[in-house]
Amino acid sequence: MILRARKPFLIFWPQYFDAKRSRSKGRRLPIKFSIERVSLNDIAKAADNLGYHAEIEKHYKYPKTWWDDPGRVLVDAKGKKKSKVLLEVAKEIRKIQSKK
Repeated sequence: MILRARKPFLIFWPQYFDAKRSRSKGRRLPIKFSIERVSLNDIAKAADNLGYHAEIEKHYKYPKTWWDDPGRVLVDAKGKKKSKVLLEVAKEIRKIQSKK
C-alpha cells in the first residue's frame, strides 16, 4: 500500500449522504438534502461534474459501520470547506439521479 498525503483531499463516504441513517450513524447532511441510495460512482461523477478531481478507493470501510459496503471517494476541493462541497455534491447527485 502506498502512503500519500491526504491534505488536499476531502474524504466522502456514501454514509454521509444516506437518508436512512441518523446523524449519529454517520449522515452529515440535513435530511432534505440527503439521498436514498448513493453509490461511490454517483459521488465521484457529481464531484467531476462540479470541476473537482475525484478518486474512488474501494478497499476502505467506514469506521462507524465497518461491516457495511466498503469504499470512499477522495475529492480535491481546491481548499473549499468540506461542508460546502458536501452540499454541492449532494445537489449534483440529485440532478444526476433525476435524469436516470
